[in-house]
Formats: sequence, C-alpha cells, structure tokens
Amino acid sequence: MACVICKNLISDRSGDKRYTELWVSVEPYFKQNMKDAILRNLASSSKLIRSGISSLVSTIAAIELPRGEWLELIPLLCVNATHEDV
Repeated sequence: MACVICKNLISDRSGDKRYTELWVSVEPYFKQNMKDAILRNLASSSKLIRSGISSLVSTIAAIELPRGEWLELIPLLCVNATHEDV
C-alpha cells in the first residue's frame, strides 16, 4: 500500500506537473536512499510487494530517466531479471 501512496504522490494521470515537481524537488540524498530501499525490495518473495514496487519504480523512472538521472536503473533491473529466488 505504501508503494501506491508514494506513486500517487509523484504521479498524476491528469498531466498536472505539480506531482512530478514534488519528486524533482526532493533532496538528492533522500531520493537516492529511497530508490535504494525500493530496489532492495524488488526481489521480494511476495508477488503483491513486487507488483507495487515495480509500479513505483516505473513512475520514478518516467520522471528521472528523461532528465538523465537514475542511469544505474537499467543495469540493476537486468541483474534482477535473472534473480533465481523470484
């Protein structure tokens, strides 16, 4: 549920950029800590958690990748895709 709330705080389907700007304005150190914690849980044994985390990752990536940020995401996802425990 926390993933959904966080995703909804930084993404709005109506195109209102205020939501995106909220994420952009967060301190880089805090954003990095948050992204690290999110990615650590991507390989959770719970399908529900993986689904929520995936949605949040895609929302953050949609904001950061076009800005040239979070460049380490794609290599990390490739490694995670071969995770044998999931």
